[in-house]
Amino acid sequence: MPQNLTKQDLQTLDILLTYDSVSTMYAVLQQKGYRYAVLAENVVSQSSASGAAAVGFLKATAEHEGVAVSSDTLNFIYTKMARGYLDALNAQFNSQGVVNRDINHREAWDFHSKAFGAYGLSADAWTLNSVFTVVANDVMRERYWSEILASAGDPIAEAVILVKTENLMATASVIGNSQIKAIAQGWRARVDTPTMTAAVLNGTAGMVADRLSGLFRDISNTVLGPIPPETVIPVWVPAPTPTPSSTPNSTAAPSPIPPPPRPPAPPVRKPPKRRPNLPPPTTHQGHPGSGYGPTVWGNTGPRFRLDP
Repeated sequence: MPQNLTKQDLQTLDILLTYDSVSTMYAVLQQKGYRYAVLAENVVSQSSASGAAAVGFLKATAEHEGVAVSSDTLNFIYTKMARGYLDALNAQFNSQGVVNRDINHREAWDFHSKAFGAYGLSADAWTLNSVFTVVANDVMRERYWSEILASAGDPIAEAVILVKTENLMATASVIGNSQIKAIAQGWRARVDTPTMTAAVLNGTAGMVADRLSGLFRDISNTVLGPIPPETVIPVWVPAPTPTPSSTPNSTAAPSPIPPPPRPPAPPVRKPPKRRPNLPPPTTHQGHPGSGYGPTVWGNTGPRFRLDP
């Protein structure tokens, strides 16, 4: 059972969602025992088989409806869903003064439809929209939803539910009325049930597998009625990887001839240094008539002469 949430708890969750992140809000709710927070975070992080399948289903639906989906689109939808979840918890508090249970299938169905609609997608972008439409019985829907929440975070239980749901929709696609058949066939065309999930299911046994088998048997008997003995239930087969088309007798165009290499540029020569303009060398003879000249000792100096 989840812990009770007070008004202060809800205000804290609102602050985390507004100013931090979707994952932070979910982490707090997980600690308090709210299973939908586990399921939703697995979708945001795509860290489980059910989470990855939900995002793949959303993208396939968007492509079918002609709506572009980017990482910003996903973040927008994740935030809208988290806000819808918190609004549902607040509505529960306003009606009874305390939050003491997780959301039911009707509450989840409602805010998922609004979140997708806010981006121009149909409610069928949610993986469970078609399933809930086929399971046209609120008691069975709530039992199924309770098992979805209980399996969140358990890879084995998630794998069992995912494959069992695919088997249910496969059955509905062949023995339901025309409307149910169309819904089930459209769902199966978009769901990507991993092959390894089927392998996990084949090796699964025990109380969880037995309980879920009983649940889906009850759903099938209640909603679809007994299956005629000659009915062939289609088996999910992954779509083959398309091979690239080739043009017969085609040859690849030759690569263009590379341009000739450029000749190396001549080295840059520096201009020769010019000799500075120096004064002419002296002869040490002195200027004529200056009275200076060499002496007998080889020294220069004034030379005096006394005329008689």
